[in-house]
Amino acid sequence: MRVTQKLILTILTFSILFGEGISFRGKSKKQLLGQAVPLAFANIITNNYNILPSQINPQRGSYLIIVPDGIVNYLGDFVAFKNSQGFDVDVISLSEAGESADAIKITIANKLAEDPMLEYVLLIGDVDGFAEFPSFYYGPENDVSDQKYTHILGNDNIPDVFIGRLSIDSLSEFAVVLAKTIKYTRDPLAFNSDWLDHGLIVAGNYSNTYPIPITPKWTSYWLRDELLDYGYSQVDTIFYPPVQQGAPYIIESIDNGVGIVNYRGWGDANGWHYPEFHVDDVNGLNNGWLTPVFMSYVCNSNDFANNVDPCLSEAVLRGGTPTVPKGGVAFIGPSDLHTSTKFNNVINAYMYDAMLNHDVFELGPAMQAGQSGLLKEFPAQNGPGEAQEFYAHVYNILGDPSLQVYVDTPEEFTIVVNDIKSSDHFVEIILVDPIGNPVKNAVISIMGNGELLAKGISDNDGKFVSSLNLTDLSAIDVYANKGGFIQGHETSLIDDNEQAIHLSGIIIDAGENGSKPTLGSPFTCNIILENASNYTVSGSGAMITFSNNVVPSSIDIDIPSLAAGETIIIGDIELISYNTDVSNFIIGNLSYNTDMEIIFDFAIDIEMPLFEVSFENNVSPNSTFDPTLLVTNFSDATYSDIWLKISCLEGATVTLNGSSDQFSTFSGFETSSQGTNYIIDLGDVAYGSDITFLVEFQKMEHTIFSQSVPLHIEPASENLPIAPNNYGYWAYDDTDAGFDHTPAFNWVELDPAHGGSNGTHHQLDDDDHVDIELPFTFKYHGIDYNNMTISSNGWTSFEPCYIDYFWNMSIPMYMGPKALLAPFSDDLETIDSDGDGNIDVWINVYTKHDEANGRFIIEWSRALNGYDEITEETFEVILYDQNAMPTESGDGVIDFQYLEVEDVDVTKNYSTVGIESPEKNYGLQYVFNNVYALGAAPLANERVIRFSTQAPDNYVAPLAVVDGELNPNEFSLSPAYPNPFNPVTHLDLIIPTTESVKISIVDILGREIAELHSGVLFQGIYKFSWNGTNHLGLSVASGTYFAVAGFEKNTQIQKLLLLK
Repeated sequence: MRVTQKLILTILTFSILFGEGISFRGKSKKQLLGQAVPLAFANIITNNYNILPSQINPQRGSYLIIVPDGIVNYLGDFVAFKNSQGFDVDVISLSEAGESADAIKITIANKLAEDPMLEYVLLIGDVDGFAEFPSFYYGPENDVSDQKYTHILGNDNIPDVFIGRLSIDSLSEFAVVLAKTIKYTRDPLAFNSDWLDHGLIVAGNYSNTYPIPITPKWTSYWLRDELLDYGYSQVDTIFYPPVQQGAPYIIESIDNGVGIVNYRGWGDANGWHYPEFHVDDVNGLNNGWLTPVFMSYVCNSNDFANNVDPCLSEAVLRGGTPTVPKGGVAFIGPSDLHTSTKFNNVINAYMYDAMLNHDVFELGPAMQAGQSGLLKEFPAQNGPGEAQEFYAHVYNILGDPSLQVYVDTPEEFTIVVNDIKSSDHFVEIILVDPIGNPVKNAVISIMGNGELLAKGISDNDGKFVSSLNLTDLSAIDVYANKGGFIQGHETSLIDDNEQAIHLSGIIIDAGENGSKPTLGSPFTCNIILENASNYTVSGSGAMITFSNNVVPSSIDIDIPSLAAGETIIIGDIELISYNTDVSNFIIGNLSYNTDMEIIFDFAIDIEMPLFEVSFENNVSPNSTFDPTLLVTNFSDATYSDIWLKISCLEGATVTLNGSSDQFSTFSGFETSSQGTNYIIDLGDVAYGSDITFLVEFQKMEHTIFSQSVPLHIEPASENLPIAPNNYGYWAYDDTDAGFDHTPAFNWVELDPAHGGSNGTHHQLDDDDHVDIELPFTFKYHGIDYNNMTISSNGWTSFEPCYIDYFWNMSIPMYMGPKALLAPFSDDLETIDSDGDGNIDVWINVYTKHDEANGRFIIEWSRALNGYDEITEETFEVILYDQNAMPTESGDGVIDFQYLEVEDVDVTKNYSTVGIESPEKNYGLQYVFNNVYALGAAPLANERVIRFSTQAPDNYVAPLAVVDGELNPNEFSLSPAYPNPFNPVTHLDLIIPTTESVKISIVDILGREIAELHSGVLFQGIYKFSWNGTNHLGLSVASGTYFAVAGFEKNTQIQKLLLLK
């Protein structure tokens, strides 16, 4: 029996948003940790800086509207609407901002310098006409670009704010756009409850010059399939060929209700060609309030400075009247007339990946995620005027850039608000979803009389609290906002309970730690009481109570007699908080001793600690050492008399050093080297392992902060296998000496022209494939497969794939085959050498079941590289069955062998080599764009790479990441795999918080026969294995058993079947 921890290394974590070297507003990681950051940029920061979500403080920021002077007075409803979404809104008239684009950019830059929480900028007006508002122009073709307003800090193409434009030529059009935007957010299902899980995809393979692009349709087929897999009930498709006159079909689909409209193909400012849908066709729409988001990845359709006025995007945005709208609520697309299919495809794919798979729902960040895909897929296109810069400028948004795009039928909040009393003005809000689960990370906005009173983010329990000044208010409006939800709204009356004693204020003295108390440090609380009645209130004993997170948790006080209108300070109440109750707050209440009736509740805001911890020790297996920690305090508070407690799950033994009694002090914003009171003995672990320790900062035996800290066992050699992907596949090559799973090159020739025999020949055309049946069941990423698609372009997939035109991209990449094996994914070509219209050189693929050796071989023989159509590439995939090469997990072993390989395709990112998961959300990339993974030997003749779930002996991995978060939030015991089993089975356990856990095996009579673990586990994912033995190590009989995991008061059980 053993326990291992799944590995997800930083270098393999897939960031959907950003490539290398991107910064947020030029800031370093240290400048961001622990700080409030604009919510719209949270994904940029956590992905690009390798920062955990818990290490930053994302908050809803501010929204700047710049508007022609004549429209300022018409913004009231829209400003209140944005307030209800949690934005602080600033309105600047065009005369104040400046009449030129350069002057306006300076205004935006000044606002950003003044307000670092600025998230969005909205420009109102067309570049000419009634509400004239200037823009920038980019490149040799003078493409209109609002994006240049956003490039303020640093010398990069990443926006420092997100920007959109309401291009309108009249007040009526302005009213139309505002009405659509507000209705879409607040009441999208009023007229049709199903339309938002319907989509429309339009595409055309057309060009007026050779070559005719073929990927717009195939990209659209891929997107259709992904939307249906995501849960869309209907996706309409209108493609050219065959349809050229597309308007009647497009109008019918939009009128019936679709949440998104996606176009790939050929077009200009007048609209889409092939299939056709032009500016004039917008007038034929009758879709009312069913206003979709248009995403038009095609030339010039968003050229709002074109002589075609309105262009397609403007016509869509302005369509209809304020009471009978039509068209769409927003439009994204480029202004340039000569965009490239391959780059538009990537932007299309990455934008949907962000929205569908990574909860990036707001339009500005989602479009930017699409543009940033070019950094990852085309890293060499980083010069002036090249793809990364070009597409960062020419793609623009017409509409509200903060619009939360609905990519499915949204859910509705239930908002529960406490009984608000005029005596304390304390507000507690709880958000739950339709089945009663708390909703975390929602933006809460509290408004009164149309003014924003408070805002914040719901915590893991769906809670938000605030103590407000609600004087002269009879009610408040509570709004909740989150992607995937309709904006929630609840009006709560303020109870004028005629209570005489009111809470007038709370004064906190945190001493040297500033304005807020810190965990573990004493502070003084002074409560100001007022007699709000018109009579004298007699004195009384009272009690202030807190939860057990606060010491003392109850304090007896005396409230003296108070005359009408008199105030008194109940002062010098000494408190220490060791944890918080809701988000960053502790909650207290005051009640009379006589009847314990609560007079009022109040909240105290606590400064939360944030440290970054790492080991300074360089250690080897089988060694003993005194740990030294490098600790950075990312707050301005000083934490003194801290005991650093260290514990470990596996791979090391931690013992208390009886002769040491060190306490540490951490000054604000300082880095220090800290000794500890422990001795660590490392076991016989493999080089390259990461031993994960839990470091707890304790004050008076209370843990105020904890962090999982890996200790990396530095390898003595660079010839090591590539660390595993999320599932556990490793990549070994023939240079990885000293490992049991290192492969040896042993070419199996199948091509009879070169001495091969008994193979099945598959003669493939350019961009072609063949579907085959595997001779044995092959398990890949825990899924049994019996079929495979083989592509002429050097890849295979276990999931059927009918699309032949995928460009070779990085791994993982959302747009591509599922369950991919890429031995040499590239553009491989056929040749018509004499120009007679007949192919003379085919792509020859051979397959063979070598039953005697338990393997299946797929060979690409002497395939021509599309770079020069001369260089030959010869490589093969070998799949092993479990009898020939068993693995503990039951997943098959895969070899890539290379007889002759050149990888010359410099203009198309060279080749891609690696494997990818069935869901395409992670993979193991060996090489892409001629950049190799750490530990990978370069492709060469007679190279072999083995992918196996068998880890090196004694390897210990760090804790896993769940959905991008180190700390999973739901206790879960997975079904066993394999099951039935013999001799070993596995179970995955998710632990949401550090706690004592027991996992045991019981028989059908309920008797415990084996204990897999009993003790503290800290937050993470764990993999437990059972080999069918009891407490004594003896094999048990065949039959039914149960794995029982206990965590806090929760128990989960999985049935096991042992067969012998």
